[in-house]
Amino acid sequence: MYVDKTQHLYELVKTGKTYFLSRPRRFGKSLLVSTLKEIFQGNKKLFKDLYIYDKWDWTKSYPVIHLDLGEINHENPDNLEVSLDFYLDMVAEEYSITLKAPNESMKFAELIKKLHKSFNQKVVVLIDEHDKPMIDNMDDLKIADANRKVLRSFYEILKSNDEHLRFVLITGVSKFAITSIFSGLNNPIDITLDPSFSNICGYTHTDLEDYFKEYIEKLARNESLDYAETLDKINYWYDGYSWDGENRVYNPYSTLLLFKIKEFSNYWFESGTPTVLIESLKKKNNLKPIFEPIRAIKSDFNSFDFNSIKINALLFQTGYLTITEKKSVNGTIEYMLDVPNHEVQESLMNELLTAFTDLSGGELLDLRNEIYKHILNKDSHGLTDVLEEIYNQIPYLLKGDNEGFYHSIFLIILYLFGIEPQGEVQTFTGRIDAVFKIKDQPIITEIKYSKEKSLDLLLNKAFNQIEDRKYYNKYKSKNPIYLALAFTNKDIGCEFRENY
Repeated sequence: MYVDKTQHLYELVKTGKTYFLSRPRRFGKSLLVSTLKEIFQGNKKLFKDLYIYDKWDWTKSYPVIHLDLGEINHENPDNLEVSLDFYLDMVAEEYSITLKAPNESMKFAELIKKLHKSFNQKVVVLIDEHDKPMIDNMDDLKIADANRKVLRSFYEILKSNDEHLRFVLITGVSKFAITSIFSGLNNPIDITLDPSFSNICGYTHTDLEDYFKEYIEKLARNESLDYAETLDKINYWYDGYSWDGENRVYNPYSTLLLFKIKEFSNYWFESGTPTVLIESLKKKNNLKPIFEPIRAIKSDFNSFDFNSIKINALLFQTGYLTITEKKSVNGTIEYMLDVPNHEVQESLMNELLTAFTDLSGGELLDLRNEIYKHILNKDSHGLTDVLEEIYNQIPYLLKGDNEGFYHSIFLIILYLFGIEPQGEVQTFTGRIDAVFKIKDQPIITEIKYSKEKSLDLLLNKAFNQIEDRKYYNKYKSKNPIYLALAFTNKDIGCEFRENY
């Protein structure tokens, strides 16, 4: 099964020469690169019935240098240099060319020139996973930065050999590209946020029904749902990724595994542990981007500094946030970012609570049953006991020294227990810390933290805030329950009220 993306590729090749594309892992970048390789090498038979078939000049065949940096050894800069050197020798051997240059950068230049001369056609360079040697070493910034310097020198060869190049595409997860690695290159066109190419990777809703209708019908029978209900469930789990705020795509990796296994699960998240992401979230103790939409401008997406990683840029580039809206405000393009779908939301919640508390899946299940019972019964002492058990699992060094930290952990707990809270709910008079529902009854929650004040004072302060700001007005007709949570460095307290 090949979902036809050749119209996008045709537009790329027709309108420009050097491009950069960032997409999350397992989103089809490698397939995109290999498809381009087959087009440039003139393998016409592979493209029968596809968009590009009757539009491309198949009589021409171009030499292609295809480098996948995910395949090479990059544990340190020495290994990276040796691996690049070996990789170039293998490409040269495919074209019956012998390279004599003494290092990988000079060999790259030599290979480009000799291919142009041998084939009398300019060379195509396709670089996949350009950032893998840095990303995989983010736990050792000295090695990551040393690898970056090796690659910068390597890629500078492209600029000095521009006259020999027909087309260049560079893909990866991060956007080190434009800033710190490819600054020596001739202005690659970054199509990451270009609306014309927003669907270049991933499946659109139309793709899903055009190519996978038979599989959707099989899944519907397996789930005992009708066709429309099954589509809605697939949307909920895997749709929602967007790079322009309008066009949305499904995660291809998870969607394919769904149709193969016929079971909804967190396939994409389980395919790789986002260690850098989780460690950054723990270090910064700021989980708000996961719970509420955040505003960004274009420059925020380009930020990827080894020594000062901006968490919003990291979340977006790795696929845990996506663009839900794009608009112009006083001449500046603004983007709203949010979690794309249920798979990402649930997986991230599980990973974060496990990272913060070290609780096992079985322990979490037991605690889930307990917390439901205590909230339904408005049992303050019981809920306090469960929260203490969870919060006491958090290592001392990771504990935050602010209200936001405890707020975030409480929201994670609710998500994992099947309760979808709204964080920082705006009212006319202020913001409610959290609102969640049990059996359609809203529970208005205010959270307070202090090093010195007593739990009783904090609980009273929380209830006074609810009353003073009249948070109950927004939910008055729905008979809300009011929950105050109080945290000190050592203790937890909670209390329910039913009316004001």
